[in-house]
Amino acid sequence: MQRANPYRWTLIALCVLAVSTLGIAFTPTTTVRADDDFKSLKKEYETAKREDSRTAMGRIVEKMGATNDKDAAKYLLGELADDQKAHKHHKAGLPGNVRDKIVEALAKFTDEDSVALIGKAALDLKSDKEPSLALDQFDFFKALATMKDVEAADTTLRKALADEKNPYVKCAALEAIRQAKAGRFADDVRMILEEDNDAWAKKWLIVPINTLACLEDIVDSSDKELLIRVVKSVIVWEERKICLDERVRFFGSKMLNALTGEAADMASTYYWKWWVAQMEAVGAVDNSSKPEGKRSRTAAVPPVFNTAPVGKRFVFVIDVSDSMKMPLKITLEEIEKRKKDGPVTKGPKNSKDGDPQKDPDADNRLRQLPWKDIDTKIALAREELARSIKSFVGDRKFAIVTYSTEVNVITNGWVDATPGNCEKWSKEAKELEPDAMTNIHGGLMRALKISDGGIDSDEPAVDPECVLTGADTIVFLTDGWASWDDESTSRIKDKRNGVDNSIGDGPFIYGENIWPDILRHNLFRKVIINTVGIGNHDKELLKNLAKRTGGAYVDWSFPE
Repeated sequence: MQRANPYRWTLIALCVLAVSTLGIAFTPTTTVRADDDFKSLKKEYETAKREDSRTAMGRIVEKMGATNDKDAAKYLLGELADDQKAHKHHKAGLPGNVRDKIVEALAKFTDEDSVALIGKAALDLKSDKEPSLALDQFDFFKALATMKDVEAADTTLRKALADEKNPYVKCAALEAIRQAKAGRFADDVRMILEEDNDAWAKKWLIVPINTLACLEDIVDSSDKELLIRVVKSVIVWEERKICLDERVRFFGSKMLNALTGEAADMASTYYWKWWVAQMEAVGAVDNSSKPEGKRSRTAAVPPVFNTAPVGKRFVFVIDVSDSMKMPLKITLEEIEKRKKDGPVTKGPKNSKDGDPQKDPDADNRLRQLPWKDIDTKIALAREELARSIKSFVGDRKFAIVTYSTEVNVITNGWVDATPGNCEKWSKEAKELEPDAMTNIHGGLMRALKISDGGIDSDEPAVDPECVLTGADTIVFLTDGWASWDDESTSRIKDKRNGVDNSIGDGPFIYGENIWPDILRHNLFRKVIINTVGIGNHDKELLKNLAKRTGGAYVDWSFPE
């Protein structure tokens, strides 16, 4: 019997090994690695969540989206639902960036079962009976709006947009489409302005406001035919003459300006008809033949802290924490040099009768303050608030919220801006005294809770009283960084500077937790938040609040 050649077996073994190696090398890269399957990713995510590792949580969520596993979709939907429950019980829930990552991940589930699961989860929520569910609907709708060329997703969103009775589901879909910048829905959205529904124009103003805000972000201004259709829909809305609300017209004029570059007010239907005729005839506007008409956006109420409030209901939220006692180290001259960081509505480039040498700050109301007597930050806040309120007389309402460790509505709700009330509260403003810590989240939340129904609400994001009779504009002033919130019970180390026992232990101390929660409560209401920072303050917090609500950020910072 012939003996096996050991070299021959060695050669065979090497060939098998080579083939195996090549098999591994040529395995398709589209398959999910074993260590990235849903079960292992779920364990990694829950570990990262316990450790509050936001970066890791976001990274793992992205991997879950890549699995296209229906169980992963279910799990992520559950995370969003748990997050909403946390907010409902005044807890922090998911960090804003992780929530966004989950919505982005859900948009990657393109298989029929997962898309159907997300759509059903959204439409099964009865936000007409429990309005807070609209916040969950928004999350699901945003995932669907982010998908492209998925018919089932678009069908779900169009069904929500077409709802004739429930303003909440309509606004949830509109905001989702706006944030996803899903321009394919532009015609569906503009047609809401042409709906024969008096409820949208007389009661549920959040519908036209969200419609106009959505159009600004999703319409491609280079698509002239679409742009003409949008302007025609605005004309239809205005010619019904049943909605004269200033905030609706603010958002409408802002949208028209952003898309057309024209400064005419939304209400100038004669002008916009001329504009449409020009565009349809020659595809451009003849600037030499523009008709007379309103050429500016809705007239603003008297400016407050160098910002222009919009609407008829205003809340002044003023920091009275202990640090406001510190010296003021900025002059009127320096303030006038600085530029507000906020939305700009274009106007005529040159005035025929304008004086090129005119001082651009000649009408600055801050010049009326007794600057020689203003030596602290609280003194500036008191004087400017007093001046603003005194000039506020008119068909409007206001409230004053002060915050330190505690939050107080010192007006105890809305006050009509009568001469007597403005005189009274102008004097009261000069009596404000600073004390204790800085509860920024509590101050802003209280401002959102004020309505004709009182100064408190469990669900200010969707409470009908708050939606219908709450603030149009909030003017928010602070001189620092949050150090307390309504949920704090004791003091802990501040991770920003390492100082022990210097901040509260609640969930809304750091800016990255505060602004996402406030924006969440303002998702459908679209309250404009103007922010003013004095001294060494949390600029990113104030910028996010202003920029993401259509407000203005005023920077009066200086080294301390």
